[in-house]
This record gives sequence, structure tokens and C-alpha cells, in this order.
Amino acid sequence: MIYQFLCYILVILSFAWPAGKQESYYDCTLENFRNAEPFLESIDLLNPDYPRLNAVIFYLTNEVRKKKKLNILQYEKRLEESASIHCNSMIEYSFFDHINPKSKELRSPNDRAKFAGIANPYLAENIIETFVLQYSAGKPVFTGEKGIFRYHQEDDAIKPHTYLSLGEALLEGWMNSSQHKENILSQQAVQLGCGTAFYLNENFNDMPTVIATQNFQLFESARSNP
Repeated sequence: MIYQFLCYILVILSFAWPAGKQESYYDCTLENFRNAEPFLESIDLLNPDYPRLNAVIFYLTNEVRKKKKLNILQYEKRLEESASIHCNSMIEYSFFDHINPKSKELRSPNDRAKFAGIANPYLAENIIETFVLQYSAGKPVFTGEKGIFRYHQEDDAIKPHTYLSLGEALLEGWMNSSQHKENILSQQAVQLGCGTAFYLNENFNDMPTVIATQNFQLFESARSNP
């Protein structure tokens, strides 16, 4: 129970940006979000803006749906919170699964949505893991100090993604998986919240790595707990 409380506080703190900042990330449209300057900035690995990345994933998901002539999903903050909780749990306890083996209260996607305050959770969930640097997986690299990678010894270090390009890499990974693609294109989905969390992969020279989660509310809009 203490862990669940601390996990929830961690997510709440991650949402504690200056007033209006969160809303501004969702002020874009599907026609102009790709030109929004905050989304084109390179990610500061020492101070990543998770809400900004979450918003990018939200827009990219709806962009795909619009191309398929599907309904546009509405943003739901509590889904973003449940998704963020799960990302942090997976890093904290070193697992990668839709089922949290460490907590009955946070065990399933629906459990986590209830924990975030949704009374009627009908969730579909996507999870994925990829690199925060603009690195092509499997390509030979030279490593020096921790977290530094070069394709050739004389090259500059491989740079971090922008928020937009990292979001695109995550969406590409999901769309290349039939089950994840099915969730993204679900005709039953009505709302979406996305969560992300970074960690350093100790098995790969502290490669900056992101875990991302999409939580889709199906059938009807989320209602609040009494």
C-alpha cells in the first residue's frame, strides 16, 4: 500500500508544471502539431518533459486514426496518470508486461485506471520500449563514457531524439505489431492517455531508454469515482 501511494505521488509530481503548461500541449490541432516548436526541441536527458512527450504520442495516435477515417480520441488526464504509473512500476520492479506482479491494486490496466479515479474502466493498453537517442537498433557503435555512443570513433556523439521524432519511433513500433495496431485503430476507443518514463540501460552502457504506455478507454467516456 505504501508503494502504491508513493507511486501515485510520483506521478502527481510529474504533472506539477506551471499553470497552463499542460493545457498548452493540447492546444494544437492535428493539422499544426507537427510545427509546434516545443515538440521539435531535442530532449534534455537530464530534465525530460514527460507531459510534452505524452502529448506528442497522443497527437500522433490521432493522426493515424484520422488517416483511417476513424473517430478522434479525446484526451483523458486520468488515463495519462494510469499509464504513467505503469511505466514507473515497470522500471521500478524490472518487468515488462501488462500485468503488474508486485501489486494487487495496480495489477491490471483496469485496476490502474480505478486507482487513478476512473469508475468505469474499459481499457485496452499498449506498451513499448525504445532508445531515447537517435540510434538504429543493432547498428555497431563505439562506446566511451557511460551513456555516450558514436557510430565511428571520430564522430560526434549520437544525439537525443526530438520529442516529435521519439514519438514517431514509438508509434512506428506499435504500428508494426498487429495487436498494438489493432488497439490504436479500435473503433470502440473513445479516449486516450499516454505515459512515459526514462531509465538508463545498464546492460548497454547506460543507453537512455524510454518505456511508453497507451491507455485507451473503450465504449464510453470515463466517469469519476463517487
